[in-house]
Amino acid sequence: MENVIGVCGCACSNCTMYGNGCEGCYAIEGKPSWLHDVGLRVCDFYECCVIEKGLEHCGQCNEIPCDIFWSNKAPTLTEEQHRKIVKERVALLNKMAQNRD
Repeated sequence: MENVIGVCGCACSNCTMYGNGCEGCYAIEGKPSWLHDVGLRVCDFYECCVIEKGLEHCGQCNEIPCDIFWSNKAPTLTEEQHRKIVKERVALLNKMAQNRD
């Protein structure tokens, strides 16, 4: 299976919903099934990056990692785990941006 990376650096293709009504954040225009659980109408990463700034992904933004990265911590993660994941996602997104230039 192709590794599909979303706007925020998450691997959409690793999600259990991928291929089951979801083909990644680009295909669903930032409206994953979990939005109602967090009270959003569109993913905040997608809204900021794609809709507001017209970018393909957060790696193309000069503000990475922004407050959105730091405030979107899964409640099951420790602060240390969250920081590690943010750093990994930012590194991946920066690499994607460099490969595109």
